[in-house]
Amino acid sequence: MILPSVNIGVFTPQGCSPLSEGLLREPFILANQLLEQDKYQLTLLDHSVLTTLQEFDLLIVLAEQAPQQPISFSVKHTLQYYYQHNTPILSVHAGLYWIFDSGIEASGKFTNKQPDHDQPPISAQTLVAHWSLLDDLKEKYPNAALTDQLFQFGPHLSSCAGQTALLDCVLHYLQPFEEDELIQQLTELLCMKGLRNGEEKQRTPLMTSTIDAKLSAAIALMESHIETPLTTDDIANQVYISRRQLERLFKRHLDSMPARHYMQVRLKHAKHLLQTTSTSIVQIGLKCGFSSGPHFSSAYKTYYQLTPREERSKLNISS
Repeated sequence: MILPSVNIGVFTPQGCSPLSEGLLREPFILANQLLEQDKYQLTLLDHSVLTTLQEFDLLIVLAEQAPQQPISFSVKHTLQYYYQHNTPILSVHAGLYWIFDSGIEASGKFTNKQPDHDQPPISAQTLVAHWSLLDDLKEKYPNAALTDQLFQFGPHLSSCAGQTALLDCVLHYLQPFEEDELIQQLTELLCMKGLRNGEEKQRTPLMTSTIDAKLSAAIALMESHIETPLTTDDIANQVYISRRQLERLFKRHLDSMPARHYMQVRLKHAKHLLQTTSTSIVQIGLKCGFSSGPHFSSAYKTYYQLTPREERSKLNISS
């Protein structure tokens, strides 16, 4: 049976690294191999090819830095054209600069006039860019709703942080088109422990100052004490700072509190075990420091919007 092809245009306005190109291409290449046909067809586009207005099922705007020179009117007009004609667009890494400057707003609307930084985008839809660019994007587009999540999908405009998050993003993109078994095969072939959700936070690097060393040490303690969680006071004592100082570090660097971050560490480990082992749900809860099944289930559902049993049932692993 010959499947209808999915045509994907990849606009790289400033080129891209071999890593980014590989992370984007490899899931589609492997999917084609497993399907034994070239269902997914990727076309790399530069400025001249983009403006020929081809028909795509998805247009990806992949950039790894802010624009190094003004974006041409023809590129802005072409991106608006694609959006106006309901071509889904995925911004990757720094792609939002081209999206916003083309007049495609964060609300999912578009304007036919030249974009103006005095009239920034509306913030109806939350969008994603690489964490290193968020401060600059927020300064240039103060009304845009930006987040340090891995990726998000919208009805017409989606966005991804880039780097290894691109693998997770592409596999999530493939899910509506393919059987769960094929997605699982791709995950295994790519040596991934499991699919990360788009809502997960990008891991921002911790700097090497003495203060940040304290934060790194605190996080290391959390990650090494999952089954028997420490209290916030215990952690503060072991890194030789006060509880209040520890809370300030987490708030300043991670925009979170120690207890909340600790809970996320434990829940992410629980999700990994649910997805990759046949250990019972009750035992996984205990291994992740939850005193009872209901406590584990409630905390898991609050964070992931589904229960551990529902998570497990997606993979058809008996509990």
